Amino acid sequence: MQKPTIPPCSLHAKVGVVAGWPPLTSVNEAGVAEGLDIDIARLVFERANMCVEFIRLPSAARSFAQLTKGVVDVVLMVSYTFKRKQWGHFSVPYRKERMRLFALNRQSQPVLSLISLLSTGATVGLSIGSYYGEEVKALARNERFSGQFIGISTIQRRIELLNKQRVDFIIEDEIIGNYLSQRWSDKPIYRWSYPIHDNEVHFLLRKEKFNESHRLRINNEIEALRPRIQAMVERYRQPHNTQ
Repeated sequence: MQKPTIPPCSLHAKVGVVAGWPPLTSVNEAGVAEGLDIDIARLVFERANMCVEFIRLPSAARSFAQLTKGVVDVVLMVSYTFKRKQWGHFSVPYRKERMRLFALNRQSQPVLSLISLLSTGATVGLSIGSYYGEEVKALARNERFSGQFIGISTIQRRIELLNKQRVDFIIEDEIIGNYLSQRWSDKPIYRWSYPIHDNEVHFLLRKEKFNESHRLRINNEIEALRPRIQAMVERYRQPHNTQ
């Protein structure tokens, strides 16, 4: 019996991977990309009949430069901003991220605003090149508070400086913070409930590689796969000490 023929890929694309964000994106010892957003990308692009190769990127801050240079064709987990729209085509959102504060002490009372927390002199460690929403963006530009936001290149280093009490808080995606603080910290780290930024993330597609037809095909597959993607996201959520 003749085997059914598998149609060739309609497009080959290089997907950038920032290795230091497990369990969302990482690269194992064998050099294989893995994690939630890797799994989602594999699923969506395979369903769209596109072949992808995962390329390790040095940092989140370098992702967009590598996209515009054509080193990679796709950047994962991209929050929408008007500036970034100039660099590529946004897919429809494929999942939501939830940015939260993490600290060595439990939350003892509700946080009404980030400015009220900063007014106590608290310092906050951030990922260089990441977007945390308009509230953080505005406060980081405010001369009164700008020195309290500390850019730290890797989450390992952010957790280390939190443990050493060099910063009072770090801001992380809820899934990443829950996962890594349990594995890399020698002290309990607690997630605070204040919603720093609840946000949808997208694939950012290099304009020279993807035309409108490609983008629509990717969008259609994301929409069709939403229940399956949401189930994948829920499997990656980890319980954590919080009040």
